Parts: sequence; C-alpha cells; structure tokens
Amino acid sequence: MILGDTKKPSFKVKKNDNYNTPVEAWEFLLNNMQQEAKNSIIWCPFYHDGTLMNSLKNCNLNLIHVNKDFFTYEPNKFDYIIDNPPFSCKREILERCLMLNKPFALLLPLDTLERHYMKDLFNSNTNKIQVLIPRKRYDFMGTSHRRIPFKSVWLTYDFPLSQKHQLLFE
Repeated sequence: MILGDTKKPSFKVKKNDNYNTPVEAWEFLLNNMQQEAKNSIIWCPFYHDGTLMNSLKNCNLNLIHVNKDFFTYEPNKFDYIIDNPPFSCKREILERCLMLNKPFALLLPLDTLERHYMKDLFNSNTNKIQVLIPRKRYDFMGTSHRRIPFKSVWLTYDFPLSQKHQLLFE
C-alpha cells in the first residue's frame, strides 16, 4: 500500500507493498465488529489506487480515504483506523497508530506477532489486543502478479469487536 501523497511521501515504502485488500478480508473484520461501531467514522489511510471506496460501497460505512501521507496527515475527526498497511514499515505504522490514541485494526502478516518490537509496543497493554485469524490465505491484488507467501491476520487494538476473546478464528 502507498502511504499517501506519492509525490512527497514522508516515509519510503517498498515497491512490493502496493496491494489492495481483498473484500473478503474486510468482510471478516466487519462481521466481527460491534454493530454500533460500523456507524462511526473510519479512517483508511493507505491509499494504493483509491479503489477502496468503490470496493466497500455496499457496506454503508462512513470512510475517510484520501491520498494523504499517513505520517503527516490526521483527519479532523475519526473514531477508528482500519486498513492494510505497507508491510515494510509496519513497526513505524503501529507506533503512529498508538501515538494517535485511537482504536485500530490492521491487516498484517501473521509473523508480525513474533517480532521483538511487538513486546516493546504492547507489553503493558496486551489485554487491549485481539487477533482475528482467517480460515485461509488472502489473495491480495496489486502491481505484482505474485501470490503473497504468508498468511495475514487482523491485529486490533482497543477495538469494538463483538466478542471479547483475544483470538478469533473464522
């Protein structure tokens, strides 16, 4: 995914980070959200090609999805951050999400959970983390025609899910 404002990005991402999130991944998360949370303002900061709004038009969500740099832009008002971030800078994205102090859900490679920085970022707040594990590997659509060689999960933080379990399986 592109971090936004491709003319002057504040953070360089790798070419292979540019993928759209499959609708089925969004459906899995949305099906596990509390109903009232779906009426909130959701910021989807990672723009890619801008087709997300069209992909989710049938979900009746109040989305902010603009081509702005995630590290320098912040919408005036939003309730949640939900998106598929560039994987090459996921630590920096997680740090920024925590700094913004808003609940979030990020679609990340499963092996992100074993990174050393996860303990540094979330050690005192592990009770606010939930992981949604899909039944299968998602097929991401992007500029590359390669299949993604890893499984992705939704990592949520202080997020309004309908169940309180820390691990939710599809």
